[in-house]
Amino acid sequence: MVAKRKSLGGDAGSKKIKVTIDTSRAAVQPVVASFAAAVPPVASTFATYKSVNKNKASECIVVSETEKIEYVGQTFEDNKPLFTGCQYLVGVYDKTTDTVTFRTAPYVRINSTIKSLKDSTGVVDRDISSRIIQARNELGEAFGNKKRKAQIRAEERNRINMDSVKGDMSVIEASIGVRTSSMPTAQDLKGLENANRPIPKYDPEATKPEDIYDMDDVLPKPIASHINVTPLTKATDVDGYRQNLPVRSLFVLKKIESLLLNQRKPDIDLLRRVVYLSYLMKFFTFSASALKNRDKCVELLMCAPEVSDQIFEKFTECVAGSVNPDGSPVVIRTPASESKLVCHIAVLMLAVNNWVVYPLELSADLGLPIRKAEKFLTSVGCKLEVASADEIATCVMSKRPKAGASKKAVLKAPIEFPKQSMHRAR
Repeated sequence: MVAKRKSLGGDAGSKKIKVTIDTSRAAVQPVVASFAAAVPPVASTFATYKSVNKNKASECIVVSETEKIEYVGQTFEDNKPLFTGCQYLVGVYDKTTDTVTFRTAPYVRINSTIKSLKDSTGVVDRDISSRIIQARNELGEAFGNKKRKAQIRAEERNRINMDSVKGDMSVIEASIGVRTSSMPTAQDLKGLENANRPIPKYDPEATKPEDIYDMDDVLPKPIASHINVTPLTKATDVDGYRQNLPVRSLFVLKKIESLLLNQRKPDIDLLRRVVYLSYLMKFFTFSASALKNRDKCVELLMCAPEVSDQIFEKFTECVAGSVNPDGSPVVIRTPASESKLVCHIAVLMLAVNNWVVYPLELSADLGLPIRKAEKFLTSVGCKLEVASADEIATCVMSKRPKAGASKKAVLKAPIEFPKQSMHRAR
């Protein structure tokens, strides 16, 4: 059973309420106002000013101020009324006479201004963007859903009170100065970035391409001494070279052929670099599952255990707490270690080819997209240049698309690395 609500005004049928409209020019008139930002204290008083021009009798300005903030509201903006499609009325109920008196109330939008932030002329600098935001918020308050209204109120709460912040400005500036003094400079950040590049040791002050990279860091002499090149020197044709190499690289075969067939006394150090390059190319082809069987990897690399240990240590990372069935630690090739491996391959290709490499060759031997091969070559300091027809004719041809065959990567001194883009890739 539903209980009847009690009437606050007694029995509705026993009273007749009279409604009147006051059109007189009273000294105190009601005004309907909305506040764009700060709301004044409850006890604040406002002064109303109306135009003496009969043509602008409906226009009025409402003004109030506190010690720090001014409030100014008006019924017009840019010489146009704020609202033209509606009219507000304010009613007052007199209990003694049971009369409701309505009076026309102009609508004003009141903006607040911090006195300390006003310009020298005393005129508020109206920022168009702030006015757009204000209008958008008012529309959201009037017609937005609950989520939009809550968002608007949150933005208003989080808005910084510039007047209170101004007094603490010196403290904020001092705090910023202390923190920024310990921040690294642009030169420090550049040095840190260069130190973290996945490339061999290099000399940024070198004036010759052959002096840029430390080849002892790429292939240490103790490791190079374990690379046996005797089977290659005894071979008499290309088929003999293939039998003693772990990969079928056209670039490697071409370099070995030029060292052994076209020279009376081959350069053993350069030959060992080419053979080590073939080891790294083969190691690049190993999958994550293949790396679990280290003995099989060493067999496929066709190198001495000392060389394979160097490769595994330099271009893989151990998984803590994990071991293979044979008791050896589990190693993986992370994206960082893979980039390091490709960069070392690129430097070796440059070192054995007079510091010039075609991206097409790196792309074909490693199975990389041509754009990615170009990116790796530029990351080691190469400049991409247009290759001539004669240079293209001497290039190691492959089945890769010919779109990148017209470019060559040249290492020049002093070395320059590509600058990092400030935009994120989409």
